Amino acid sequence: MPKRILWLDNDPAYLEPFIEVLTDESYEVEVVATVADAEKAMRAHKYDLLVLDVMIPTVNPDEEKRFDPTLTQLGYKTGLIFYTLNKELITSSGIKILVMTVRLDKSIMDEFVTAGLSPSCFATKYDLRDATVFLAKIQSVLNASNSSAV
Repeated sequence: MPKRILWLDNDPAYLEPFIEVLTDESYEVEVVATVADAEKAMRAHKYDLLVLDVMIPTVNPDEEKRFDPTLTQLGYKTGLIFYTLNKELITSSGIKILVMTVRLDKSIMDEFVTAGLSPSCFATKYDLRDATVFLAKIQSVLNASNSSAV
């Protein structure tokens, strides 16, 4: 049975080459662009991996009720807040996490680690541009015994 990946990123067009590589390797990939859609998908389906962007703008007042712009720093930390609000579901479902973002600064990574995510679960999109490196990172996170363990 193929591994299922849920990818939360507000710029799906940027992900096309990554998704093509995953699809070619028989992964099933579902891309969602909003935190609300990601929460719905995680409740409705079983995933092996969640690829999570950090900077995701909220798109409507309903999302902003759950993902308050002051907590997300106007979208700068929405991925972190998404992780903390959904950590119990992520853990109980056994979903592994890869935080993959354009820019990963140390303070955001430290906050994720404090929230319980292993430092090995982070990468920048630029670091993973090579298909072989990207697939190796995906496989590494999937094969980790517990990607939420510190």
